[in-house]
Amino acid sequence: MTLHCSWRDMMREAAQRLAAAGVENAPREARLLLAHALGIAPVEVILRETDAIDIGALTDFEQTIQRRLKGEPVSRIRGWREFYGRRFIVTPAVLDPRPETELLVEQGLKRLPNSGRVLDLGTGSGCILLSVLAERSDAIGTGLDISSAALAVARSNAEALAVSERVSFVEGSWSDAPGGPFDLALSNPPYIPEADVAGLATDVRGYDPHIALTPGGDGLDPYRAILAAMPRWLKPGGCIGFEFGIEQAAAVTMLMQQAGLSDIEVHRDLAGIERAAFGRRAP
Repeated sequence: MTLHCSWRDMMREAAQRLAAAGVENAPREARLLLAHALGIAPVEVILRETDAIDIGALTDFEQTIQRRLKGEPVSRIRGWREFYGRRFIVTPAVLDPRPETELLVEQGLKRLPNSGRVLDLGTGSGCILLSVLAERSDAIGTGLDISSAALAVARSNAEALAVSERVSFVEGSWSDAPGGPFDLALSNPPYIPEADVAGLATDVRGYDPHIALTPGGDGLDPYRAILAAMPRWLKPGGCIGFEFGIEQAAAVTMLMQQAGLSDIEVHRDLAGIERAAFGRRAP
């Protein structure tokens, strides 16, 4: 990167390089990375655009651009992702929260009774569970994950959001979920079929934990395991909600029906893709 007279020039050149490498929304990403390098909020960049640049900040910005050119997502570079209006720490140990997963939070909140108990299966960063608890000060919750490193991230996020006193975390597999009873269970399990992993984008395949992307096989084993254990911890009349992948809605809802759930509803994300399903255990 050459030394220009202002941050605006630098940002424009960086955006051109990102766009040439196939990065979508390159101007926006260049702005986010410049804000990160300068240690300011993205909305403040416009106030700095005409400032003269300095070598130290130039070096930091160039390093972030190089990382993005190699495919590393902006959230990984910054170390956090905004989800449901709040900032969540992300590390190599956890899945990078996606905007479409906010659908689980939105629909889960509609089904959570007063003073309800929530179980998050495969909690990762804790973004789903902690968003629900942050929205509902009367609720308490438990997050389950097989990864101790992921649970450490979730605990840090719980502390940052001031909900630590209302949440507990359990290390274990799907069958290790605590006894409950819970009013609401939510899960965004690994669901990508093993055969599809090689075709994922670099910023997914190269940076999200493999264990958080695919369980192997057809991608449906987590749903089978969770639904098999469900009677142990989901309260009669309680609800469970799943996220799933493209073209998996029919398979997941069939498994939910076979498990005896009723009132099954499938919800679409903002792109119009069937993304989540909720069902109710019989009273």
